[in-house]
Amino acid sequence: MTTTFQKWLQKTKEFIFSMFVLMRVLVLLVICFQCFFVQAQELKTTYVKNIPLKADRFIGVDPFENYYYTIGSTLYKKTRNKTYSYNNIQLGDITTVDLSNPLKIVLFYRDFNVMILLDNRLNELSDRIDFSLESYAKNVAFISVSSNNNVWLYSLDDNILSLWNYESKKTIVDTQPLSLYETDFEATKQVSTYKYCWLISQKNMLLFNEYGSFITSIQSNVMRHIQPYRDGYLYVEGAKFYYSNIDTNAKEVLIDSPTHKINSFVTIKNNLYFFDANVLYKYTVLKK
Repeated sequence: MTTTFQKWLQKTKEFIFSMFVLMRVLVLLVICFQCFFVQAQELKTTYVKNIPLKADRFIGVDPFENYYYTIGSTLYKKTRNKTYSYNNIQLGDITTVDLSNPLKIVLFYRDFNVMILLDNRLNELSDRIDFSLESYAKNVAFISVSSNNNVWLYSLDDNILSLWNYESKKTIVDTQPLSLYETDFEATKQVSTYKYCWLISQKNMLLFNEYGSFITSIQSNVMRHIQPYRDGYLYVEGAKFYYSNIDTNAKEVLIDSPTHKINSFVTIKNNLYFFDANVLYKYTVLKK
């Protein structure tokens, strides 16, 4: 009796072990299938139109399809019926323009360490913000918009990314020195959305969430023209577009690229805009 029970128990253990192995194999197959499915995705672009646009630098497009550009040190906003302009002779050339909120456009003049807010008609919303005099009191290299009247500030003085509120004039959060995340890290570009901020160097890209928490470091030495898009970011590698999703950690997804040379691009909703030789090209991205 004991021998029969022992045999039954042994066979039961072998059956349970076999089922366990089978389940693991099935899980691995599902993961492999998901990876294959993600890699098989492809985003296609469709040409829409081109717009003549005489400009020194194309800045971007807002959700109402108004175009922003600079000629010399003057910022222009071109609507269907009217063109607005803004110039500050004292501050000279504009370093960056952030159009995340077209009702509160952020201008940054790096040479003077000054930020200015403009309304939708390019009128100043408040006095200029001089970071040399404010509580932040650092030399700012890059500015980009976050949520709730906050901006991301990167300073070369201490190699730190800060979330700063321009209403309260207070720092919400400071990161650790960026060299702690990547050795000898020094940013050359910064882009952000309301949820994420990317700091890009010659070799790496550091990603932070809206609370200033470090998420990951991504090798970026082969990437060019990185732009936030959907739930991740677009970039150019060689002569091709790629897309990377943050939330799912999906591998890059190839985009069927436009035929003309990619010098730079901006994104708004599902559209891509390229500026080249006083012509603005518009493409729509369609997912298969």
